[in-house]
Amino acid sequence: MISVNRKKLYAAVMSTVLAASFSTAAFAEEEADLSEFSLDTMVVTANRVLTKITDAKADISVVDRKAIEEMHMTNVEEALRVVPGVQFLNNGGSGALNANLNGIRINGSKEIVVLVDGVRVTDFQGDSSGYIYASLMNNMDNIERVEVLRGSAGTVYGSGAKGGVINIITRKINEAKTTVDVSGGTFGKQHYKLNTMGRQDKVGYNVYYDKTKSGDVKDGEGKKWPSSLDSQALGLKVTYDFTNDHTLTMSYDRNKADYSGFDLVEGKTYEGNNKSDNFTLKDDIKFSDKWSNSFSYRHSNTKGNYAQSNKWIENAQSDYTYNFINEQARYTMSRHDFVFGIDYSEGKNNISKKLSSTSTEKGNFKLKNTSYYIQDDWEIIPKVTLSGGLRYDKPTNSSGNGVQLDTHTSKSYKISWDVTDNDTIYAGKSDFYILPSMNQLLDKNYGNKGLKAAEGHTNSIGYNKTFDDNNILTLNWFETISDVAIGLPASGRYNNYTDGIARGWNMQYMTQIGENWNANIGWAHLFQHCSGDNLDMGYYPKDMATFSIFYNYAKVKAGLDGYYFMRKINNEYAGKNGWPADNYAVVNLSASYAPTKDLNIYFKVDNLFDKLYAEHTDNIHGGKGWYSMPGRSFVLGMQFTF
Repeated sequence: MISVNRKKLYAAVMSTVLAASFSTAAFAEEEADLSEFSLDTMVVTANRVLTKITDAKADISVVDRKAIEEMHMTNVEEALRVVPGVQFLNNGGSGALNANLNGIRINGSKEIVVLVDGVRVTDFQGDSSGYIYASLMNNMDNIERVEVLRGSAGTVYGSGAKGGVINIITRKINEAKTTVDVSGGTFGKQHYKLNTMGRQDKVGYNVYYDKTKSGDVKDGEGKKWPSSLDSQALGLKVTYDFTNDHTLTMSYDRNKADYSGFDLVEGKTYEGNNKSDNFTLKDDIKFSDKWSNSFSYRHSNTKGNYAQSNKWIENAQSDYTYNFINEQARYTMSRHDFVFGIDYSEGKNNISKKLSSTSTEKGNFKLKNTSYYIQDDWEIIPKVTLSGGLRYDKPTNSSGNGVQLDTHTSKSYKISWDVTDNDTIYAGKSDFYILPSMNQLLDKNYGNKGLKAAEGHTNSIGYNKTFDDNNILTLNWFETISDVAIGLPASGRYNNYTDGIARGWNMQYMTQIGENWNANIGWAHLFQHCSGDNLDMGYYPKDMATFSIFYNYAKVKAGLDGYYFMRKINNEYAGKNGWPADNYAVVNLSASYAPTKDLNIYFKVDNLFDKLYAEHTDNIHGGKGWYSMPGRSFVLGMQFTF
């Protein structure tokens, strides 16, 4: 989607492959039983402390287990598409083309942080942190909910948290249960899932296996895009409860995808693969009602290759290793709630190669960053809370390649007032700080060793309203200003820019209608611009409405979700007819019937009105053609539980 060299894009984003299972322990000392549906969902992402969404005093949305099950969501992308302020930029519609490479933007920014149970997944990706491979995020059985925090959160979550934070919370192991799910449908789609969990005294376990295959894809016009995708994920999670207040969790996940096909725009065959291995260790302990501590360690390795016309492209090969360590403590008093800790991140490029055609430098370089942070929520007077935070980042480069990154202190503050028991207003300012990626610094074609880290801040004002137990409204206005940004011009190397800005507002309304209906309606308004980023050429919506409606009665469940896209028209490009439609709706339908408690038969229709084709083009910036999105598709499946 974004106007960059396609070969470059493959290399830049390969390092951001995410694990499909996301299986680490979820703030064990804080987690509650969330199996009973409630509009006022409990969340942890706003300030690392478990609280109700209406008490979080932040712009946050949740896709819960109920929505995941009733829409039979097969990957995290399907969950995030109905969240206000979140936009996916699909780079091609084939299930294999670019391995279904998708760019996530929150509030117009592709600099985001992805967490699993509060543990950072990757680092040192710069403006590519929002790129993910949907084919490697297919296992939803192990996910309890997905939380999305919109806006800068640099003091709490560190480098990269400009647009926001996505936190995938995995399910607790509190029962013995095995689920087998088999489905198939349009475009040769085959999906096989196995998820089993159990507990024996103090030991809990969860094992999963997920395999997805698909073939040729037809777009909205019926044009066939030859392609093949074969992805699989497997993993194991084991928990040990020393006491009710002390839990150790270990998990391992492996994800792999192979893809191939024919690119109708480039007129070339292609093939590629990507895989990731991830190990996570987490120790959560609650010493008393006031003191608790969490230690996390995550080791990840991601690899990828890409070839065109049977020729492997050197610049599209990647092999990255990441290590993350977090030590966090929480101390509560009558009017203070402190969270403080240390983050250590390490990223290493394992490929040794020349960094330019004339350079004698080699790759195989490493970047490190150590961060210290503290946050305090202080109830100044009853119903008025002042929140403040500081984070100190100290990046280092031990590779002797001339890269120098300065230390940085990020600040945040927010004041909130519970006007009534049902009305809360808040206002605040939060800094962001984004280290350049290893690729942006040292890529042989586009790298710039002189890049400065991106930095700036977000101002926000919000309002939460609880009308009653069945009706909740949240509203947030934001303005994100980049004092320093990183961008890639149409030609040349990565550069720093100083004109980045995004502003807009997000609204969501959650309602329960009787015993059988519930709905979530959202609206996002956005203006965005930054040199080196062509999103404002017409790729983003000026306004986008999101919706999800669910019906549940006896053995029948049904859901309808989607969004209505209203394009931001840039007058400079308005006459180029880059898109077939500027306003369109994408709607998905799911229905299921459970003849017994152990058997569930379901049917899905994605892209119900066949309008997804309007979502992508490269004509707007002089491309050869366009990558149309998949047409309407169907899936029929059966799920067994025992």
